[in-house]
Amino acid sequence: MAQYWIPQPPRAGVVPLRPLRPGEILGGAFATLGRYGGRLLGALLLGQAAALLPVAVIAGAATLVSLSRSAGSRVFVYALLPTAALFLLFGCALAAALVSALLRPAVLGRPVSVSGLLRAAAPRVPAVFGAQLLVLLAVAGPAAALLAAGLPAPALLPLAPVALWLGVLLALAPTAAGYEGLGPAAAVRRSARLVRGAWWRTFAVTAPAGVLALGAACAVAARLGVLGALIAPALLLTLPQLAAGLHHVDRRLRRGISPA
Repeated sequence: MAQYWIPQPPRAGVVPLRPLRPGEILGGAFATLGRYGGRLLGALLLGQAAALLPVAVIAGAATLVSLSRSAGSRVFVYALLPTAALFLLFGCALAAALVSALLRPAVLGRPVSVSGLLRAAAPRVPAVFGAQLLVLLAVAGPAAALLAAGLPAPALLPLAPVALWLGVLLALAPTAAGYEGLGPAAAVRRSARLVRGAWWRTFAVTAPAGVLALGAACAVAARLGVLGALIAPALLLTLPQLAAGLHHVDRRLRRGISPA
């Protein structure tokens, strides 16, 4: 009996260049970590190390001021807590910018270097940071304002479905800011356009990616000790962003836009 060869879609990189199923997106995120994880981790750690210098200066100054009787410990708390929060947000923005810089070579199967990733990601960090702040304000801002006004937490439960819906709708904004070079507001609008009509599909990618990242981070931290303590936070920052980034590429493919 004659057998016919069915041509397969091209797969130069971590995913085939065609519309993807959610499982293929999650598999592609792990494949990207397997192929480029060392360079991605190195670039992330170097970027965070550079950002630690101003944090250390602020922490040292706050510690010295807090030793005075007039200031007490309030200065230390007031200075260090916002600095720590900004450093955490910077780490998230840096990870998203690095993943966005990695997406194009990963999808096309091209080599990258740590220095190349940093050079490509650094100019986009402010825009990604701004996009993440806008998403955070949209998702958590109303609840935070009501809590600050004195409303009890149980009364905010009706806002939870709205926050979830907005979080998924705007989940691709950091990637749009980094991958497409958009400003924060334009990136938020692009995410809403790409996710519109595919909310449940986006949820089916982003929610499992977060759960898998948490499980993988816990496993790595438990098995590798000190090294695991370095790798685990990087997994939490990069794996969900890789899944969101590949989903962004998938949505572009489905709209007939080249992934390159």
